[in-house]
Amino acid sequence: MNSNMTVIEERIKNLRERNMITQKELANKMNISRNLICLWENGYANISLRQIIKYSYIYNVSLDYVLGIIDNPDNKKYKFIKKLDLKYVGTKIREIRKSLNMTQEKFATKIDTKRSSISYYESGKMMISTADLKQICETFGYSSDYIVGNIKTCIRREIKNKLKAKDIKEFITN
Repeated sequence: MNSNMTVIEERIKNLRERNMITQKELANKMNISRNLICLWENGYANISLRQIIKYSYIYNVSLDYVLGIIDNPDNKKYKFIKKLDLKYVGTKIREIRKSLNMTQEKFATKIDTKRSSISYYESGKMMISTADLKQICETFGYSSDYIVGNIKTCIRREIKNKLKAKDIKEFITN
């Protein structure tokens, strides 16, 4: 595996290969260039959330699996969305934040992003980044499929605790 690859790129490549589809065939299905597929699979280009959603739809696997939130594709029934509704996603993010009794500032700090980004996401004015969606899911245990609308029932996932650089530094100095 290329050292630049993340679990997302690895899964994208593995799913394509397991289904015996060429990069060219996948590119045609996604209406993008074969070169972009190659760049994704080798960890040299970022994949937008819209493209990852399209990809999960093509292979009929959960977004949680493609993002690396869960390790095995589950057998739940997903109603894959064809178009990402930013207002819907924003509403779900706001619901999650409010259920945790957090301000936008505290929520943003917890997922290591800016408060203004949370505000834009919640208002539906900006597409949530793939990285921020993954952070929300891993930090608070929510399914990305629930947040984007692939499923209507809230699925809670295992919370993945990650150490931040300041925590590591504090641990080492003590």
